[in-house]
Amino acid sequence: MPIFTAAEIPIEQYHAAAREPVRWLSKTSLRDYATHGPAWWHGAYILGTIERKTPGGAEQGAALDCFLTEGMETFSNRYPILPNDAPKKPTKAQRNAKKPAPDTVTAIEWWDGWESAHPNAILLDDDDRIILKDAVDSVRTHPRWSEIEACTAQQTCRRWSDGLSMGLQSRPDWLSADRATLFDLKKTRELARFGTQAIDLGYHLQAAIAGWCLAGDAHGLERAYLVAVEWERGARCRVFRIPDEALAAGDRQMRKCASDLSDRLKRNDWSDIVPSEEPLQIPPWMARKMEEA
Repeated sequence: MPIFTAAEIPIEQYHAAAREPVRWLSKTSLRDYATHGPAWWHGAYILGTIERKTPGGAEQGAALDCFLTEGMETFSNRYPILPNDAPKKPTKAQRNAKKPAPDTVTAIEWWDGWESAHPNAILLDDDDRIILKDAVDSVRTHPRWSEIEACTAQQTCRRWSDGLSMGLQSRPDWLSADRATLFDLKKTRELARFGTQAIDLGYHLQAAIAGWCLAGDAHGLERAYLVAVEWERGARCRVFRIPDEALAAGDRQMRKCASDLSDRLKRNDWSDIVPSEEPLQIPPWMARKMEEA
């Protein structure tokens, strides 16, 4: 199972890998298949006719990941700070104007030069940069930071392939192969609700994929933790352990989705299987009302 550093497989290449001829799938692409079904997945990942929307707040989480796991040089290149005298970025209409104002021409020239010197740069606003510092400090002052930092395989990409049509890939934040331990960094708006939301967000599936890439059919992760950080001033950090039963459920989901997808790719069959009828899922509060009636 090859192991690649973050420099060898930049994050943009990692996310695009699900669309390569030999498809490397991660939690996002497997969960999309389980959630949306074969026809939607075919349109989004093979035909490119469906645009998969990036979740809100993803850029702040990526910046936090980058700062803590890829080093200051990588962070500074990816998230440069605009100089104080930078002109306002021209709008599309201003760029397409037949006779742009002299100030607009100057601004266009400045931005073209800056973007050429900073390819793939992402701009964080002032508020996000302030919160980022608080979030970084909250992780580095957590009592378990030395244990987290000791996991040497930071931001590596581990890949496993069935040798045919697809493989699985994982880019864990901190992973110790010797101790079979994973720490994965997660940004959250509400730390109090994170423990109940983590499974709904598929983090147990993500951990199961990391374990598979680590060990294949052999025993994978022994311990998997989520390092949850608030994205607000005075950010707090808490470490949550993913229960063994949740890891086992993630492993079952991973195997089912990966097997189904591999079979679909080989047969090039993306038709949805729709049952003739489905029962409504009754929420607990409604079930209690029905019992009382």
